[in-house]
Amino acid sequence: MRPLRPYSRQRQRASGIVLPVALIMLVIVSFAGLIAARNSATYEQFSNNLRTNQFARQTAEAALHYCERVAISTVDTVGPQFPLVTPKIFTTAVASDDPTVVQTAEWNTKSRWAATEPNLITVTLNNSSGVQASAQTKNNPSCIVQQMAGDRFLITSRGLSNDAVVAADGSLSSGSEVWLQSVLTPGIPTVTAAHGVEQPL
Repeated sequence: MRPLRPYSRQRQRASGIVLPVALIMLVIVSFAGLIAARNSATYEQFSNNLRTNQFARQTAEAALHYCERVAISTVDTVGPQFPLVTPKIFTTAVASDDPTVVQTAEWNTKSRWAATEPNLITVTLNNSSGVQASAQTKNNPSCIVQQMAGDRFLITSRGLSNDAVVAADGSLSSGSEVWLQSVLTPGIPTVTAAHGVEQPL
């Protein structure tokens, strides 16, 4: 009979490899889990920033449209429809459309955006404003209306996110803010019957 070959050394050598391989796999799985957790946290933070910025934009748009209606009512034949808000319009006219002149308008003075400023128009949002219903009254948007030459109006609105913190002087401490601006011109241009030169109404 042939003698049996000893397998004890091969078995010991095979069992000695299992532990390092298991440790290496454990380290790889741990790193993969850590990377996945970090990516998830980053994506969640990105989504939250996008959500708060979108809310600030919606409130700024709502304030801009409201103040445009206020300005229109001052030149409308029906008469002012916002008797409590119309006196807040700055009557000192912006001299020209030059960007450097517009930059020196009232909207660009930080103190004009303080809550105690008498010319600041604060817009209270409601369900018809087109803004999401969540925490609407936490940070109401605001706007400044200033007259320009040629019976026009410079309108600047500021929308804030729900988590925005505003200092007493009106400056933003934290959170998101969105600024929108428009120049409102009375008289809508229309095309003549002969499709000629546009003329104001």
